[in-house]
Amino acid sequence: MESRANVIAAGLFVIALTIGLIVAALWLTRDTIDRLPYLVVSKVPVSGLHAKAAVRLRGVDVGRVDAIAFDPQSPRTILINISVDRSAALTQGTYSQLAFQGVTGLSYIALDDDGDRNAPLPTSSDAPGRIEMRRSLIDNIGESSADLLHDASLAARRVNRLLSDENLEHFSSTLKSTEAAAAQLASLAANLQPAAQSLQGLSNDTRGAIQKIDVLLGDLHSTTVAFASHLGALDQVGRGAQEVGDASAALQATLVEDTLPRLTQAADDLSRASRTLDRFLSQMQERPQSLVFGAPAPAPGPGEPGFAAPQGGR
Repeated sequence: MESRANVIAAGLFVIALTIGLIVAALWLTRDTIDRLPYLVVSKVPVSGLHAKAAVRLRGVDVGRVDAIAFDPQSPRTILINISVDRSAALTQGTYSQLAFQGVTGLSYIALDDDGDRNAPLPTSSDAPGRIEMRRSLIDNIGESSADLLHDASLAARRVNRLLSDENLEHFSSTLKSTEAAAAQLASLAANLQPAAQSLQGLSNDTRGAIQKIDVLLGDLHSTTVAFASHLGALDQVGRGAQEVGDASAALQATLVEDTLPRLTQAADDLSRASRTLDRFLSQMQERPQSLVFGAPAPAPGPGEPGFAAPQGGR
């Protein structure tokens, strides 16, 4: 009986110890941080991500992953439940990406904000706020790696085709032809060297001729200036001659229109005065007494007193 009681006591002690360890573990691992639920919606693979993985906002730990599951309404969509510290200010512009921890292959969720929408992201237990999962740089590289490998393979095939034996023979013959052409060009350059020296002398002669032409052009310029001055003098002489002609025309008009009529009238007056003077002198010669006694009275005409008819009539 005593051994049986010892076994029962030992069993009860082990059970009590196990329960105590479980309670201690639960107490030590209890979560006393106030967190808010959010839902990350991903249409890209989440390789390396597991429950209890870290959630970081711009590199700072702010929460953890609670659960990962497929969306029942869209099998290609993955729903990730996360818990984030209440102190972390998540906005409607917050997005997430999958980041890797070193070389372990484990992933965590990196949160960031593009700053376009600064309004707080509403969330609750019944309707957690949704955060979009965007492709990371590694995802983009992974997607484009197939295209890169295809392009590299195509380039390698083209290089192999370019470096085929037939093309190498063509390249060799082309190089030989190029070498022969270079030798011919060298000999041609050697033959052209005397001609180049002659061209140098011709260039010097041409330069001297150009200098002489410059001097001749300078002399022509000075001659042109002198001729222009003489043309100015001739213009002045022409203007003077024109003025003399205008004065002569004005003098001629004055003589014809004014002076000659006056001279003609004066000549007429002088002629009448001469005739009057002749009559006066004739009367003085015939009747000098008229100078003292005046001119005699005229003889009475017919019908006037004292009229006497001529004696010789019938």
